[in-house]
Amino acid sequence: MFKQLFNFEVFYQLKQRAFPIFAILFLALGVFVGRQGFAPTGVDFTSVYQVYFHTSLFSLGSVFIIMFFAISAILRDKQHNMESLVYSSSIKKTHYFWSRFLGTFVFSVLAFTPFILGYIFGNYFSDLDPERIGSFQLLTYLQPWIYIVLPNIFFCSAIVFSVSTLTKNSTATYVSAVFVYMLYFVSSLFLNSPLMAQAVPASPESMAIAAIADPFGIAAFFEQTQFWTPFQKNIQLLSLSGLFLWNRLVWILISIAILFGTYRTFTFRKITKKVKKESKVKNGNTKLIAYRPLQATQSLKAQLAALLSLLKIELKSVFKSLPFLAVLIMWLFTVFSELFSTVVSGEEYGVNVYPFTNQLIDLIVDPLTIFSLILIIFYSSEIVWKERSLNFNLIIDATQTKNSVFFLSKFFAILLLPVILITIGILMCIGFQIALGYSNFEFGLYASLYYHYGLPLAIYVMIALFINSLAGTKYIGMGIFGMVVILCLKSSVLGLEHPLTSIGFMPRVSYSNMNGFYGGSSLFNHLAMYWLVLGLLLTALSFKIWNRGVVTSFSVKLKQLFYSWTKLQKVTTTGLIVFFISFGSLIYYNINIVSDYETVSNQLDFSEGYERKFKKYESIERLIPTSKKTKVDIYPKERMFTISADYIAKNKSGQPLSELFITERIPLENITVENAKLVAHDTFYGTYLFQYNKPLQTNDSVRYTYTLKKEIKGYEEDHSIVNNGTYLNRFANFEPILGYTASLEISNRSERKKRNLPERIENDNSDAHIVLEEFNYEKIRFETIISTSSDQTAISSGRLVKEWSKNNRNYFHYKANEKITPEVGYFSAKYTTKKIDYKGISIAQYYDADHDFNIENIENSVKQTLDYCQENFGPYNFDHVRIAEVPSYWPFAGFAHPGVISMVEDRLYLADVRRVETFNLVAKRTIHEVAHQYWGHTLSAKPVAGGSLFVEGLAKYTEAVIMEEIYGKRAVYELSDDARRRYFSGRSFAAEMEPPVYKVDGQGYISYGKALTVLLALRDLIGEKKVNQILKTITDRHRDTNKLEANSIELLQEIYNATPAEQHTLIDDWFKRVITYDLSVIDSSYRKLENGSYEVTFSIKAKRFETLDSGEIKEILINEPIKIGVFSKHPSEVTKDDNSILNYESHRITQELTNIKIVVKEKPVYVSIDPYGTRSDDNLTDNLRRL
Repeated sequence: MFKQLFNFEVFYQLKQRAFPIFAILFLALGVFVGRQGFAPTGVDFTSVYQVYFHTSLFSLGSVFIIMFFAISAILRDKQHNMESLVYSSSIKKTHYFWSRFLGTFVFSVLAFTPFILGYIFGNYFSDLDPERIGSFQLLTYLQPWIYIVLPNIFFCSAIVFSVSTLTKNSTATYVSAVFVYMLYFVSSLFLNSPLMAQAVPASPESMAIAAIADPFGIAAFFEQTQFWTPFQKNIQLLSLSGLFLWNRLVWILISIAILFGTYRTFTFRKITKKVKKESKVKNGNTKLIAYRPLQATQSLKAQLAALLSLLKIELKSVFKSLPFLAVLIMWLFTVFSELFSTVVSGEEYGVNVYPFTNQLIDLIVDPLTIFSLILIIFYSSEIVWKERSLNFNLIIDATQTKNSVFFLSKFFAILLLPVILITIGILMCIGFQIALGYSNFEFGLYASLYYHYGLPLAIYVMIALFINSLAGTKYIGMGIFGMVVILCLKSSVLGLEHPLTSIGFMPRVSYSNMNGFYGGSSLFNHLAMYWLVLGLLLTALSFKIWNRGVVTSFSVKLKQLFYSWTKLQKVTTTGLIVFFISFGSLIYYNINIVSDYETVSNQLDFSEGYERKFKKYESIERLIPTSKKTKVDIYPKERMFTISADYIAKNKSGQPLSELFITERIPLENITVENAKLVAHDTFYGTYLFQYNKPLQTNDSVRYTYTLKKEIKGYEEDHSIVNNGTYLNRFANFEPILGYTASLEISNRSERKKRNLPERIENDNSDAHIVLEEFNYEKIRFETIISTSSDQTAISSGRLVKEWSKNNRNYFHYKANEKITPEVGYFSAKYTTKKIDYKGISIAQYYDADHDFNIENIENSVKQTLDYCQENFGPYNFDHVRIAEVPSYWPFAGFAHPGVISMVEDRLYLADVRRVETFNLVAKRTIHEVAHQYWGHTLSAKPVAGGSLFVEGLAKYTEAVIMEEIYGKRAVYELSDDARRRYFSGRSFAAEMEPPVYKVDGQGYISYGKALTVLLALRDLIGEKKVNQILKTITDRHRDTNKLEANSIELLQEIYNATPAEQHTLIDDWFKRVITYDLSVIDSSYRKLENGSYEVTFSIKAKRFETLDSGEIKEILINEPIKIGVFSKHPSEVTKDDNSILNYESHRITQELTNIKIVVKEKPVYVSIDPYGTRSDDNLTDNLRRL
């Protein structure tokens, strides 16, 4: 019987029109995704990693296929009134249940599988870079299908099929599908899943939890591949082992348990509603009353009462519905977890932030949009079609209530759903603030949520109402609107880049506690009106075709749009169209004409044109600026600044120069070059070609001046010039470039091929190049006069010569006593100032008056850094340290200029480090930036490969040793672990082959990551004093030089000079080779000796690997000393002057397995190899073992 039933199920499902439709849709989706080339640089588009990633991600969508087949399998008997006949037949429950489930499962798999076929087609039949298209390997696509697609569809089928079987309700089945889809993203937020964008890589503990708890296996996939290099991602298949195996087994078993639980609960009975017994009414002498027709009143008051009554009924039905309650519970859970994880448990280094209102709002707005759209998609159809679904529409529509009352009650009911979510989110934020003792609630800022995030959702409500008014059925309306939402959110992928064509698009308006609202406010306001008018127009059309009575067809509704227009409808519609065109014209003018709008294609065309036209000038040697004098006038309220610059540059090329080519960054008002004439000026590309009256000889100098005016026009966004917190720096550089700049060229190799541009020449990173290459870059004389508004303070590098006020403006004159690196910045804000003199050095802090929480902490950290650095690396080069707060828009924690440091408000000033057990993130970041006054400004590295080792690597080293001196080994544990995770996470997405440490050239995962690991290893090997002496020797050598000459070859030579020859091979391994380790402690035990001491016995497993130039990783021999420690508490808890380190010594490891015995005086609790991260090991959990 089972075979016959299953064959019939196959026959039935094959005849469903939905099957080919779904198959074609997923085939098209696969082709689309495959052709896009979404892959990290260095990873092939056809790599195993990419196939797994896209297959697992899009398998989430299979739940909606399953929903249809489950409804078809289980509810068709009920829909065709065949339930009683089927249930009373001789069909066995076992055969019925499992044949229907298998039919659902098999056809769901068959409908989704074309996605993989389309993905293959999209990869191999596209214009993607052929060098990143590997040869076809069947296992590359078959393995993800087996390991990901089948288990995921099996799990979703079990959930949705079970709900459909037990409820016999199509709405409940739909809700279960949406619930499974939403549950994944909610749990991803809570479990810190790698799929969610994160600034800091997840910890091993959270990764392990997410890997098991994720029913779709995406987190388990990331857990196994998180540290794979691009080479591994291209060739390595996933291993069905570890947490990935456990994940698949656990969720398959859970799915089977759900199915068997459903099977036991399911019976061959129709589900009927319980009917309440009617209470008996005693019949007395009942007097018959003649029927009298009621006189309906059509007054405004009566219609308003009817509107409120209907609205109450609509909302009551929503509030009682299971889908709304499920979404509401998940919303509460999501908001709570987001707020708790940031302001209570902490994020980076476990540090939380002070609960300022804007900080909390930023945490909830992203999930707010997702949850609101889900409610709108579902309930826009449910509410519009409610009476028809209950077959009650004819009775309702026969009443004398006006159409407008019915229409508006439904419109406001849908509109209030996102409003409710916003209100709940606000109340929870306020609740957290009250619980944490914060009282500045900023209700106006909370209210802005209804405008900045509620209004875009209201426009989606209007679109939903229009679509459902036109749709023939509830589910068609729901499906079409769902697709419209997806297309709107992904409009840029479809080429709809312009704000006027991206339906519902409004830019996110940023808010900084220091500066207030910023970032697209004007554009948002105008687009809000533009889309609101369109929404109102659609709403008016929806009302015109509002169905009353018998359901009309789509064609009839279309005819209604063009006939029977009343005068009021004509006037209203015409007015809305006029407003729509007017706002559209205004936006177009400001974007395309005032702001010089450019599409991606326009930008590529510009880069191509610049290269083709001016590449010939690349051979002209650049002049080196040696002196810079500027006059900077900042107008914060007008968001404008002007600059007058007077520079001197020298010819150090070794040959006479007859021409000077200049490329502007910001359009210049004028530029003049001494003893030269302008022979060509291209206003489109912003280039100038000057010809000297006579050739500029070697070591001769030339003076050039320029003026410019930067004013924010139209809808431009530039967070360097704001009302409070202006910050002009290298990221918003205004200086014209002396020469042709390759940075404007197209860098994408595939795009260059399409445009027939030659391949770019790779940088020379040879040792000879590092040592011998000359660069046109050196320290400069600097002087500036900055003016700003009367309520603000302006800051820059150099000694403050004079300060005065004139014409309601403040003026500040700064002049450097010595030559400095040209990395100067200009600041202007309403600062509160605190200044002290410390050992002849002025420490000045400029900060927002409301952000004084960490001022003492910052001051103490500056003092401790100056003390350590002056003692170990020589005198401080400036007579001041200025630290200035800047708004939270900047994407870094801090930036060091000569003698001046910028610190971002929410990354330093709003960090809450009051608890003793909290890692002092404020101290860490302050120390790092003050250390840059040595590593970057006193000792300035040559801008070649290896330069980042000096700038960031040595700053990270200084940060670590000072933090250890203040807080003990616990600080080093945190810092080295962060460096390790940065390194392994970064190398897995590297755009090029990983260079060794001594050739690091801007790769942040090395300069901020592995460089610290290597320098800590060097410290363990030769001692901290010797490392510091090496650094001091190099610093003293270059302290008074203007040229940037220090390089990594010189550093290595000094290390060789200070160490015995037998250590040089190991030092070369660390600095000159790409080496990683796999260290672990196994089989540990201890016993108490007769003298009261303890003997600890354990085995060390140690492997060493080298990444070759090809990307291949091979195991190599190990022979080096590594620190091994025995502790009475966890190494991460060891503080300063702590006696919990029972033994901590180096042991030479020469083989894979090493047995070790250590005797300690106190009872041991932990044993660990390399507990403080001096080796690059991607798994630290097995480095430590509890005894």
